[in-house]
Amino acid sequence: MPKAENGSAAAKTAETQDISKMTSRPLYGHRPVPEREIEMFKDAMKIERLLDGLQKNKDWKPFPGIEVRDRWADVAEDPALKMPVAAIIAVADRLLDEEIDPLTGTMYMNFMTNGDRTFYEESYFRRRYELSHLVIAECLTARGKYLPKIIDYLWEILGEVSWCVPAHNFAGQHDMVMFKRANPWKEDDPLPVPGDDYLDLFACETAATLAETCYLLRHTLLETVPSLYHRIHSEIDRRALQLLEGPKLYGWYLGRNNWTAWCSHNLLLAACYTVEDEQRLVSLALKLMVPMQRFFDTIEPSGACIEGPGYWVVSAGRLAGFVSLVEERFGVSLNAADNEKFRNFGQHILPLNIGGNLFVNFADGGLMLDLDQGLLSRYAGLIGSEQLASLVSEDIDRLAARKLANPGRARGRNDYARQFLVHLTRLLFWTPENRNAVPRTCDKSVWLADMQMMIARSDERPGTGLMLSAIAGSNDPEVNHHSHNDVGHFSVYLDGKPMIIDLGQGAYSRATFTETRYDMWHISSKGHNVPSVNELLQYAGAGAAARDVDYRHDGASSVLSLDAGPAYFSEPGSRRIQRRITFSHAAAEIRVDDEITLGEPLRRFMLPLHVSDRKITVQEDGSCRIAGENRTLVITPENLRVADVEAVEITDPRHLDVWGGRIFRICLAPADLATPRFGLTMHVE
Repeated sequence: MPKAENGSAAAKTAETQDISKMTSRPLYGHRPVPEREIEMFKDAMKIERLLDGLQKNKDWKPFPGIEVRDRWADVAEDPALKMPVAAIIAVADRLLDEEIDPLTGTMYMNFMTNGDRTFYEESYFRRRYELSHLVIAECLTARGKYLPKIIDYLWEILGEVSWCVPAHNFAGQHDMVMFKRANPWKEDDPLPVPGDDYLDLFACETAATLAETCYLLRHTLLETVPSLYHRIHSEIDRRALQLLEGPKLYGWYLGRNNWTAWCSHNLLLAACYTVEDEQRLVSLALKLMVPMQRFFDTIEPSGACIEGPGYWVVSAGRLAGFVSLVEERFGVSLNAADNEKFRNFGQHILPLNIGGNLFVNFADGGLMLDLDQGLLSRYAGLIGSEQLASLVSEDIDRLAARKLANPGRARGRNDYARQFLVHLTRLLFWTPENRNAVPRTCDKSVWLADMQMMIARSDERPGTGLMLSAIAGSNDPEVNHHSHNDVGHFSVYLDGKPMIIDLGQGAYSRATFTETRYDMWHISSKGHNVPSVNELLQYAGAGAAARDVDYRHDGASSVLSLDAGPAYFSEPGSRRIQRRITFSHAAAEIRVDDEITLGEPLRRFMLPLHVSDRKITVQEDGSCRIAGENRTLVITPENLRVADVEAVEITDPRHLDVWGGRIFRICLAPADLATPRFGLTMHVE
């Protein structure tokens, strides 16, 4: 694979991070943020206020326990929850005759021995997903039908040697596993060091899942198996809370990304359920508010989430959960609704919706998303957003229908992680307050300045008409550790379906977050709709970013222009790879213009267009027709010709789930290299 002039630049190693400088640099510059928007948790970081709030909220009961039968009967009989309740019961019933997935030592070793994450994680996540459905099913019915199976799942999870998944338990193997010491006996030992588990996303998630299980089933467990109930509390304390209180540092303390919100919410939730000593609980809350404030500091004023929509779902949902927990358990108002940045972050996802459960999937984003329905519903309530509430409402029955159609064992982390117990409980008790039928609309032109993304539409209704997303951006993993080499990339959608695409997130492996990350074809610029110039691809590293970025919208059209030269040349000088993308709203037409200035002859130019699995026809006049479900996208090249239309076999498990067994690549070559200006016009028939 051809490289940029200076090759692929690896991110700085975690060991060089200075814990005293836990701040993140701004992306592309932004307006000064008022103090009231910065200090989200500052007023809550006061011992006396937290202690006083605990005293006033001694009877804190966020949800009804299994013994409160009238509340659970209300849930079971709520028409708005009919489908999700039926889906949960269907999954639980199916599990009664299933064996619990094994988790063996050799499965754990798989990550270090051959780089595979999936083999172990599938069973790990499925255990927690299945336990969660059994717990809710027992609460809904209270007949003891599911209790034996629940006990077995609890026993198996308690028996796991480590709650930390393999990809997060070895020094230097993941960019968020910072400050972890290497194995003292053998650096590549594929099993975890005793007593040195990393407090990762899923160790924290496991602690919260078990804590909420004990809370909901307290009456039943204490009546039938009190030893198990107390053992669970003891293991949560040993495997999670004591680690949090200990001297070890964890990468998510830096507050850089979704890890901080995800870990902090789960740990605070587990502590609120299990810690009786008020001073200890306050101490834990104070420790967690520090990284959460750092995380909030990294959010851009516009609310943009550079990690991608899938990671926004986690970040926003857990931020809302953390805010609610601080306010309700400790009686401290954070005035979230008055915080403009908090409001913007909560609504960031809305313009990214293509239609249904499809979202603009730049970087490590996934095209198809399951929303954190309960947590995001609470976010909608906190900021009074009917549009966000409506998006969540639409997602509830869609996901429930999918589970009802196939209540058997799903596959993949994203099928599971957003349906663990924390999500199911809040789905049932937090979404009814925000169920509504407000029609959703989107602005026809949106500019997300902090991430340099333009979104343009011919119709304000999601899922209707022609839609474009285009990004200037940066390939620097220090700006976004989920970045792809995609400066200048664009995607096109027709009537809510992807036509010209970004493959998005692949299945994670050991190599995904190492220096070879940008050699993967779907992460390389080779896998994006950007040109190779004299056989050079874009590179990753400091400075590999668009320059001279400009966005304009005059009502009739939206225009993004940029120079991608710095993403191809470490010292671009006067060399320019200029791209101008124009969306004409009334005409529903897209124009892409590329102009190359090198100071030397242009020898090679190739522009790939990646297309979902559709019928593609090349006409005699050189135009290309891509068949949609009801209409056709017509591409007319200028100074370009279709050199090839090749089928690309999909083998990545995650891409297979989203795109099926193949996509197509339309390869466009110059008609006249001596005139280094190339264009595409796209319209709908």
